[in-house]
Amino acid sequence: MGKYKVGEELIIVNDPSKDNEKLKDLTTLNVEGDFAQISWGIKILEVEYDKPNVTLTYKNVKGQKNKVFAECKDIANFDKEKVLEKALLKAFQNEIINITVTKNI
Repeated sequence: MGKYKVGEELIIVNDPSKDNEKLKDLTTLNVEGDFAQISWGIKILEVEYDKPNVTLTYKNVKGQKNKVFAECKDIANFDKEKVLEKALLKAFQNEIINITVTKNI
């Protein structure tokens, strides 16, 4: 990421190759004998709260942007952290389904 000041305006330039590198480092599958562990990386681009809903925009390891939606059923006890967690789980679920579909084609 580079920051440049032009007059009174600050311009921030992100390097997408660094994002891709970080996502690749976060996404791994390790097998040790009878045990296996999977780790998945996504980048959160935007989170929009519209009580009781949340919309999560994220980028996957392939650089594709996707959106997922989650709803907090208990509106009286709306918790941003819990509904974001629900949206993140949906995002990871989508990524696993997408890799499964890709492998089976």
